[in-house]
Amino acid sequence: MAEDPRRSATLAESMLDALDGFSPFGPFLTPGETRQLRGALVGLRDKACNVERACRPVVDAVLAVALGADWSGGIPDLCGLLLNRLCDADHPYLDYCEQVGPHAAPAVSLEIMRRDLRCAQKLADGWQQLTAGLAFTEPIAGVGAEPLAIISLKDRFAAGADWSCSAEELGALVREHGRGVLRRHKALRLDWRGGRAALSPIRHFAEFPLDWLEGNEARIGVLEENTLNFLAGYRAHNALIWGPRGGGKSTLIRALVGKYGERGLRVVEIAPEAYEKLPELFELVRGRRQCLIGVLDNISLDRGDENLHLLSRMLDGGLEEWPANLVFYATSNYKDLVDRAGEQGQGLGQMQMDDQTPNIVNQGIQPEFYDPQQQQRLDEERALDDRFALKIFLDLPRQSQYQALVVSYARRAGIDEAEEDLLAAFEVWRMRHNHDLAGGRTARDFILAYLPQYQRHKEA
Repeated sequence: MAEDPRRSATLAESMLDALDGFSPFGPFLTPGETRQLRGALVGLRDKACNVERACRPVVDAVLAVALGADWSGGIPDLCGLLLNRLCDADHPYLDYCEQVGPHAAPAVSLEIMRRDLRCAQKLADGWQQLTAGLAFTEPIAGVGAEPLAIISLKDRFAAGADWSCSAEELGALVREHGRGVLRRHKALRLDWRGGRAALSPIRHFAEFPLDWLEGNEARIGVLEENTLNFLAGYRAHNALIWGPRGGGKSTLIRALVGKYGERGLRVVEIAPEAYEKLPELFELVRGRRQCLIGVLDNISLDRGDENLHLLSRMLDGGLEEWPANLVFYATSNYKDLVDRAGEQGQGLGQMQMDDQTPNIVNQGIQPEFYDPQQQQRLDEERALDDRFALKIFLDLPRQSQYQALVVSYARRAGIDEAEEDLLAAFEVWRMRHNHDLAGGRTARDFILAYLPQYQRHKEA
């Protein structure tokens, strides 16, 4: 059927009215997307170009979004884009809903949301009529896991239900599940976008079963209890997980998130170059439904490192209180996060006396060079250690324990080799590849190497 310029101009005029009708918190599109859409609609209204020429750039831009990490699923047209953005919008009504619930949201914010939903639906309906036969009609699966209730609401909206009548239902879903990448992804990374901090999803999160971490059950239980208190709404402690390499320090954090991710536990990977962005991280997560563990992995600082004072100030000691839904877990091979090489106290140093003992400080024999503020300088350097109330030591297992680990991992992988032969093969592999310390990582690496060999031998 031939294109009707007058019909296209009328639809474009109606959609421009919808764009102009949004509150300052709409139209659920980025400024660049809004400018591009407005330009296309103005061209159609003024009959300066046909639908194909005017709308093709917008169609391609929406498709590019649908192929990215922020797409939660649906048909890659303007309607699908708006439906993706509705549940994640930075809108005052949804802010109230996520933090305190729809019942506590001011009535005016609900009315603004309904108005914006009416405009969004008018925009989506007009676009579908305008681009029939031009836009893509096959849905594109989203990245991450979207709750079924939100998928159901989007399907009803796409089928023609009145969007504005479901504003409170939308708010209730945001209250229950949260918004954006935190809702759909268990693991994220603190990144930069356009010069600002942002949370980028880790698409393929390396989960690990918590019950596979054997040999440090009591110590792991301390951190698990802290994490459960955190999920229950209590203030949790920052924790330093330390010990020799290969003991499962980072794996423990992944295992906790894997086990409790369905209850809203999330993990944010924070690289050293992102430490200065921690204040922006506070604002990104404050008031969100999910509980986040900020991971400072394999941390070790030298004296004079600029990150030393930055972390000490950000983790505790600054004027800004960090969000109640954020806690930090650090991993290190060292119990002391700051290198103490060359540290030598002068005299007895500082002591804490009880009430019955005279507070006498005996500096002893003074060296040739005496620094009267040395103790205070050392205290300042050690301040970062105090930011982690829990110190969880994960030790490597003894020989009998790591042998039991090898057998346990082998059985889980379907290897039913005789225990004596299996352990003999492990010792040969361990020595051949210079694994001087045997722990959970060494046992898992051996199983990865041994499994193909075992299966080929079994099939022969």
